[in-house]
Amino acid sequence: MAKTLEAHDKLIREIFEGSYQFEIPDYQRPYAWTTEQAGELFDDLISAMQEARVSGATSQYFLGSIVLIKNDREPKSSVVDGQQRLSTLTMLFAVLREAIPHAADDITDFLYKKGKASLGENNEYRLIAREEDADFFRTYVQESGGIAQLVASTDKLEDSRLRYRENAMLLLAKAKALQPGDLIALWKFLANDCSLVVISTPDLEAAYRIFSVLNNRGLDLAPIDIIKAQVLGHIRTTAGDDKSRIYAKEWSRIESSLGRDAFGDLFGHIRTIYAKQKQRATLVKEFQEHVTEYKTPLDLVDKVIKPYAEVWDFIRNADFEATEYAETINEHLSWLNRVDFKDWVPPALVYFKRFRQKPKLLAEFFGSLERLTYFLLVTKVVINERIETFAALTKEIESADFSGELATLNTLVLTDKQKREFTVALDGDIYRNLPKARMALVLRLESLVRAPGVQLQNAVSLEHVLPQTPPDGSDWTNWFSDEEAREGWTHRLANLVPLDRNKNSSASNYDFAKKKDVYFKGKGTASPFVLTQEVRSVSEWKPDILTKRQERLVGILIAHWNLAIATDTAAS
Repeated sequence: MAKTLEAHDKLIREIFEGSYQFEIPDYQRPYAWTTEQAGELFDDLISAMQEARVSGATSQYFLGSIVLIKNDREPKSSVVDGQQRLSTLTMLFAVLREAIPHAADDITDFLYKKGKASLGENNEYRLIAREEDADFFRTYVQESGGIAQLVASTDKLEDSRLRYRENAMLLLAKAKALQPGDLIALWKFLANDCSLVVISTPDLEAAYRIFSVLNNRGLDLAPIDIIKAQVLGHIRTTAGDDKSRIYAKEWSRIESSLGRDAFGDLFGHIRTIYAKQKQRATLVKEFQEHVTEYKTPLDLVDKVIKPYAEVWDFIRNADFEATEYAETINEHLSWLNRVDFKDWVPPALVYFKRFRQKPKLLAEFFGSLERLTYFLLVTKVVINERIETFAALTKEIESADFSGELATLNTLVLTDKQKREFTVALDGDIYRNLPKARMALVLRLESLVRAPGVQLQNAVSLEHVLPQTPPDGSDWTNWFSDEEAREGWTHRLANLVPLDRNKNSSASNYDFAKKKDVYFKGKGTASPFVLTQEVRSVSEWKPDILTKRQERLVGILIAHWNLAIATDTAAS
């Protein structure tokens, strides 16, 4: 019976001449080590070898650990962690075989177990690369003469194959720079005095947990890789190898198109769409538990992952294309993406997926979603309540009788009480009270006062026109003699302007006239921001100016987000 977990410290020769046949599963990312990492491995080996030679020490040199999925009765070993190291070591064996011809047969044993041709046996390769690279790796690395062909090749290569060639060239150059005696010493040291800790378990999820504990750097293997392995494995079992390969390529295409990080984020959003609650366990476990199509993997790919991936790409990049309303939709999306939380994404995905062909409805929906999201941001609603709010919205959108009209989406509606809360927050100390929202608010306001079609750039900083610490005897202390009143204006919308990277804060405490020259005029460097340019039109920066400016600016946001309250309602 297979054991749950095995961990052994093994010499390199035990690993590559023993009972292991390593396979890099399709769910792993391609070979990614650069020449820097391959060179570091080689240099470390040389240093360790020389140190052992000088000291006469006989202790093993530890090369790290690998994590495998392996039944203890079978040589087949699926590599969960260690692909980069095992692949590079295999390349180093091939390089040493090229550089030490008289030891070629011995080194070849580390690359493959020779089959007896007279008996019709094939070579058994110690390491099998990912399916898309397996033939290339076998031909140009593991087979005799392959390294020489690879190094001499002028073919245009990309991704993993390019890195194979670059690392092969580096390792071969480093090996040939050694004296013949040092070369053979390196081969003996690598085979007899270097070791890896081999950790194996028959269970994929257990292997991943082990890997996660052992590694505190960026993970090569992520929850989406486990899901991929399970889904493709199920497809292989139920629909055959050919179908599995087709879906593996489609999966890789989607991941490559989105990018690995965004693809991983998508799975979290899909989980939330189904679970409608805060994540409490691992993504893998909850995806299995809540996503109903998980049990029918073809449907999972075709009806869930593919369509959601398409709209997720539109949402995160704000680049939806349509014959009408596309500009409006993308504007709302761009401002949603500026919010520091992504709880709004699940209902956005569901609505976009259902009503992708109705851009007018999309424009209306994302306008309302922007308002709701900024309300939750500005009023600092706690995460659990945010998740509950967006979960309720998702549920409303999923209703079978929902036609896309916003009138039936009760969650999108702000009550009069909520509108008042929103307005009060906008009219208050946004700089200190809303550090996560202040830049987005000022830039959203900037976008609303600009001429249509004028591109908005990101600000580098927010500048207080009235300084936070005005010097005694300055215009500021004369204009704002009441310290409490001055404090009350310092951090509000009216007093905040965006600055671009051509400006600096070296004049933050200057009097108003000089400050305008430094910040807002600067010969040939006039600020691109309308809110900042407006400061130039006044000669003084007194409370009455700020009062009018504050009322106007807050009023613009009230109009944009439809926060006005009917007179009869407001009076009640």
